[in-house]
Amino acid sequence: MKLCGILPELPFQRSSVSEIFDHLHQTNIERFGAYSPVATKRKLSGAYWIDAIFNHFLFLIITGNCIVFIFDYEKPIYPLLVSMLPASCLIFIILFLTAYWPLYQLEFLPKLDNCMENYANKKLDGIQQCKKEQYSVMTLMLIQFAYCQLMGINQPELCKENYLLLSRQYGVSVKSIDNVLQLIVLGKWDRKSIRKRTEILNGFEDAINYFNKVSCNKAIPILNLLQQKLLHEK
Repeated sequence: MKLCGILPELPFQRSSVSEIFDHLHQTNIERFGAYSPVATKRKLSGAYWIDAIFNHFLFLIITGNCIVFIFDYEKPIYPLLVSMLPASCLIFIILFLTAYWPLYQLEFLPKLDNCMENYANKKLDGIQQCKKEQYSVMTLMLIQFAYCQLMGINQPELCKENYLLLSRQYGVSVKSIDNVLQLIVLGKWDRKSIRKRTEILNGFEDAINYFNKVSCNKAIPILNLLQQKLLHEK
């Protein structure tokens, strides 16, 4: 029988590392507002060794000493304690080499690293899902163009300062804003590209649907006129 098989769960239940990581990390996020998964990993690594020493090794030593005292109760306690000290050190070395360290390296750390990777993937999936649900840059700039027209501004300014403001406002890159506004304002695009034409049509469709949903019907003729200009004028 393997030594690790006769010991209590060492030191975490092997099937619950993921649950412990998720619970501890979520607790720290709620407490501090933002928390690094690396910090959670370090906490759990420290907790492993604390549990290994206090919840397992000391439990075994105290239990063994109690059994010795029960059977040798006639002997003085002090000599028994002195004799148990080197035995306890030897037991700890054996447990460290055969159970605590191998389980830490071969089971606990791999599962903890897997938890961190799963957490990062979930976070990335959430970001990707948000990007999928967000309007395209074309749609966003068409909405911006329509609002500018409704406010009496002829057209969005084609300058870096305006690109930076729009980038902060909509959370998209300056370069993509520059390319789309060049298309909208100056009509610069490859009219032979079917893909680009489809992208423009989809952008107009989404922008018109947006203004329909917010009941801003005045913006729709502006977009229809712009669409006619971009798609049919050379």
